[in-house]
Amino acid sequence: MPRPVTITFLGGLGEIGRNCACIEVEGRIMLLDCGLMFPDADMLGIDLVLPDFTYLRDNADRIEGCIATHGHEDHVGALSYLLRELSFPIYGSALTLGLARGRIEEAGLLDRTELVPVRDNERRQVGPFDLEFLPVTHSVPHSFATAFHTPQGTILHSGDFKLDLTPVDGRRTDLARIGALASGDGIRVLLSDSTNADSPGHSRSESEVGGVLYDLFHRHEGRRIITACFASHIHRIQQIADAAVAFGRTVATLGMSMKKNVRIAREMGLLHIPDHALRDIEDVSDLDPGKVCIISTGSQGEPMSALALMASSDSRWLKITDRDTVILSSHPIPGNEFNVNKVIEGLVRLGAEVVHSGLNDVHATGHAKQEELKTYLSITRPEWFVPVHGEY
Repeated sequence: MPRPVTITFLGGLGEIGRNCACIEVEGRIMLLDCGLMFPDADMLGIDLVLPDFTYLRDNADRIEGCIATHGHEDHVGALSYLLRELSFPIYGSALTLGLARGRIEEAGLLDRTELVPVRDNERRQVGPFDLEFLPVTHSVPHSFATAFHTPQGTILHSGDFKLDLTPVDGRRTDLARIGALASGDGIRVLLSDSTNADSPGHSRSESEVGGVLYDLFHRHEGRRIITACFASHIHRIQQIADAAVAFGRTVATLGMSMKKNVRIAREMGLLHIPDHALRDIEDVSDLDPGKVCIISTGSQGEPMSALALMASSDSRWLKITDRDTVILSSHPIPGNEFNVNKVIEGLVRLGAEVVHSGLNDVHATGHAKQEELKTYLSITRPEWFVPVHGEY
């Protein structure tokens, strides 16, 4: 008889964040993501919430490695904390590893891991694990679904995904290969993104946001434009920069993670901003405000983020005036609504015009909605289904 294959979740079920699971084959453990979660407003004195690492500490000698499905903090943000205690290789796309590397390097822990890049549709044997990395569309480029070909059948982890027919980079969720897996030996277990399971219809294409941003830049000519989005949302940053360049604006980034991620993505050829159009934040103060676009962190109202500091008049670089338009190109993560509203109120009090997803279509979710999830389930036809990455 085939040996048992087990799946153990250390976080990421019944909550948004700290995604981490263990797949065990022939006594070896493969980690599937290792993310963190930001605390609720009532968790006073808590900076971050990590997965429960007890099981990993107790079985450290059995860990084969970790698959990083994509570069969001709720999937890779806890790696630097786990590497303080354990040592293992990490597998992911070049961009995912580039984003994770910064945190690990800051912690001085690069010598405790090996960063192993994998390509779209690559099949790789890692110890007893027969792995296949399948491209999916998400709000950070080069995200993966992962197929575990095991003695008990195929386990498919969808990764965070959406079914976007017109993604900015043309890289679609590989439904053809997923369908081939289902029609071949079949999918024994599906672990599927359920973030938007309660949202009817289809998600908007990310490429549609570009047109909305272009119209906003046209309507707000002559005003300084400050945009805020996730620092990992390279496609959104690209579309903001495209609109800025189209209207003759100089682009500057603000916030440590934004500056770092823009640099990494440009070095990898995944983000295209002309050299002449990109300046350091300290070099734009003397320019005509109507010819400047700032791309900032803080879209979730995080305390001490670049945008929050602007809203409280504490920014070292920018003072908000009635000549500013602030575009929040995001949607509040559940639990962040209070902080986001506080930042918006602060900006409005200082005279800024604020545009957000409640007023304009300046954001597109990176997660499949109900009709996409139905399509995915009809293609995969799993024997067992486990919704992950969602609240109960």
